[in-house]
Amino acid sequence: MAYPTTNLTGIIGFAKAANVTGGTGGNVVTVNSLADFKSAVSGSTKTIVVLGSSLKASALTKVVFGSNKTIVGSFGGANVLTNIHLRADSASANVIFQNLVFKHDVSIKDNDDIQLYLNYGKGYWVDHCSWPGHTWSDSDGSLDKLIYIGEKADYVTISNCLFSNHKYGCIFGHPADDNNSAYNGYPRLTICHNYYENIQVRAPGLMRYGYFHVFNNYVNKFNLAFTVAQNANVISERNVFGTGAENNGMVDDKGNGSTFTDNGSSPAAVASKSPAAKWTASSNYSYSLMTTSAAKSWVVSNSGAQSSALKFPS
Repeated sequence: MAYPTTNLTGIIGFAKAANVTGGTGGNVVTVNSLADFKSAVSGSTKTIVVLGSSLKASALTKVVFGSNKTIVGSFGGANVLTNIHLRADSASANVIFQNLVFKHDVSIKDNDDIQLYLNYGKGYWVDHCSWPGHTWSDSDGSLDKLIYIGEKADYVTISNCLFSNHKYGCIFGHPADDNNSAYNGYPRLTICHNYYENIQVRAPGLMRYGYFHVFNNYVNKFNLAFTVAQNANVISERNVFGTGAENNGMVDDKGNGSTFTDNGSSPAAVASKSPAAKWTASSNYSYSLMTTSAAKSWVVSNSGAQSSALKFPS
């Protein structure tokens, strides 16, 4: 079955700065069962792990992955992980997640129920993945999120992904406002060319402690977009905010030791409490900015897992 073979084409941001390679150059292993999947993603051997069919667990099932892996979904719909939660541990590093669809049952809704959870390791690229979400309501009691990157995970890029239909979106950095200096600077995270649709809060994310470069994303049907919490250092560039922007929820600024700068977003993302950022993304890596209109058009057409070829911004 065909699957993306673009390898490192399109890698950008902090993942590129860390020379993330995943399983590039390693053996290709196609998996069609959960048991085979668990085995293939473990260990440190350089491996390209291809989903040959979608995998589903009847209940929440955590799968710990190792290092030097590319985990990629096939074209044609053989790329869905249902109720399967991917987790890092102290041996995890240098992993690429590409063309995957993360689905979960509505009943899986506790605070720590997060399908991609990166809390250890250096060097991750999350690209062309989809979180389709599910129906939700203000009163459903759900606390689960779609993705977490924090603690000591570092040098990460999320690009060309689709996050949709969920109460809570994304959470980044040590998950507490306890001014824990051990986590200052983690993660270094690039968030670019992603599409957030019908996420009530935390899209592009709740941010703490790390350095966050967020550019050319489209956020639509939202209540709160950025939540700038403890000790976050955020640079926002040419992001687009759609329905929900009329309520001025682009930045929920806690003013708690953070910095925030916006350059050219539409409408502008204004921090009411935090001073301007004191760092630059360009001192870490090179990148190009689209206009806001081009960015919106790009992500609507190309974000998320694909049924045929993956496309990348030129």
